[in-house]
Amino acid sequence: MCKRGCCVIPSLGMQIPEILAPAGSMETLETACLYGAEAVYLGLRGDTNLRSGARNFTPDELETAVSFAHARGVKVYLALNTYPHDEELVRFGEIMSSAADSGVDAMIVSDIGVLHMARRIAPSLPLHLSTQANAINAHAINAWAELGVSRVILARELSSDEIRYIRGHSSVELEIFVHGSICISISGRCLISSYLCGRDANRGSCTQPCRWDYALLERTRQGSYMPVVEEDGYTYLYNSRDLCLLPVMGEVMRLGMDGLKIEGRNKTALYVATATSVYRSARDSFLKDPDGFTVQSVWLDEIGKISNREYFTGFFTGRPDASGMNYDFKGYSHTHHLAAKVLSVNGGETTFEARNPLIEGMELEWLSGSGLRQSFVLNGATAQGVPLKRIRPNEIFVMKTSFVPNPGELVRKPLSEGDKIVDRSV
Repeated sequence: MCKRGCCVIPSLGMQIPEILAPAGSMETLETACLYGAEAVYLGLRGDTNLRSGARNFTPDELETAVSFAHARGVKVYLALNTYPHDEELVRFGEIMSSAADSGVDAMIVSDIGVLHMARRIAPSLPLHLSTQANAINAHAINAWAELGVSRVILARELSSDEIRYIRGHSSVELEIFVHGSICISISGRCLISSYLCGRDANRGSCTQPCRWDYALLERTRQGSYMPVVEEDGYTYLYNSRDLCLLPVMGEVMRLGMDGLKIEGRNKTALYVATATSVYRSARDSFLKDPDGFTVQSVWLDEIGKISNREYFTGFFTGRPDASGMNYDFKGYSHTHHLAAKVLSVNGGETTFEARNPLIEGMELEWLSGSGLRQSFVLNGATAQGVPLKRIRPNEIFVMKTSFVPNPGELVRKPLSEGDKIVDRSV
């Protein structure tokens, strides 16, 4: 163990950053654990975390989630990272006390008042500073450490050189986001949603107006929309591409981070499984052979199969310009849907739960938790002994498989060319 309490490979003198995955529901938490996450972060229902639109967890569900994760050696971090007003702080004390009793491994906070309260109510529980607190220099990181923070999740507005400097001038644990949606506002501190919709992004209720399509309207010409950019009469003024640091994973690994975080608590189980598996594989590959490490094309191909707004490297490789914006946004792009989930295995037969319509003869692909991908054809499926030609979503079916999956593993199906662009709410 190093002085910061992080994990180090003695033979290499190299730190092992944990892979943190989003858990917006119990299903995605289970998926993250199965596909290689070493920690998950989650929130409670209500407006105490910055993804109030996710399913999230009740206090009782939190206890179940912690027990499930800990049984598999996975840590659980609870996000209490909103900026609450005084009347909203009343319930935070009870939440913190209950969270500590549930066994969570840390709380993620942004507001200094919440931090102060947490130190008083749950003094033994580690505190992680949210990226929402905009920590962008070594002096700030060290100041937060003196206030009791054990880990700082750095702001996204930092280059690799800046992160390297901070690492060399601070002893607290550091974590960065490596994948997922990002805001054009400073670490998400945005009021556009409040002004346009009355929903506060800083208390978890963002309507994502940065993703809306805009046109110019002249006051005396009501109903006559003038495009700012010629693209179906609209433009996407604030629509950032999604962050993906996979292409520069070698440089990421050499920074000495304690955590590499994947954004996406509103995303699907397939998204969580794919992103977690890919980043875990890339990290492990680097640790196995740092000098010979290269980013494999199969990882880049995999990450392109899940919902995205096109990727870029954010501020990591330098300040982004207009190329970091997706002005020509036609919807989230992906190439695969979740086809089914494995419920149980009995001998050579596997019981699945369909998640999308399936048709006999369709080519599917099994995603093993170990990273293996295996294609197969849907053939011979039955339900209560009755052969099925078409399978509806949520329908339970059984079929013989040449492989032996584990319960909870996923099966995906490729989309047709015309289906690769989907609606903007994914």
